[in-house]
Amino acid sequence: MAIHLAILDFLFGCHHLHLSRVFTLQGETYRVCCHCGAKFAYSLQTMSIEHRLPLAPVFTRFRIA
Repeated sequence: MAIHLAILDFLFGCHHLHLSRVFTLQGETYRVCCHCGAKFAYSLQTMSIEHRLPLAPVFTRFRIA
């Protein structure tokens, strides 16, 4: 089942073509997809994306000030 989901995600999902500039907040360096909001860990030593960061739980993403 996982292979089918991966194929569907590749065909119809976001391809992360429009990424933000590099951010460093709270000791974490990353880039964000401007279309879907996915975060990618960024290495300043190699100046490249390392891996996709896991999504935060819903209750921490929508924090009310």
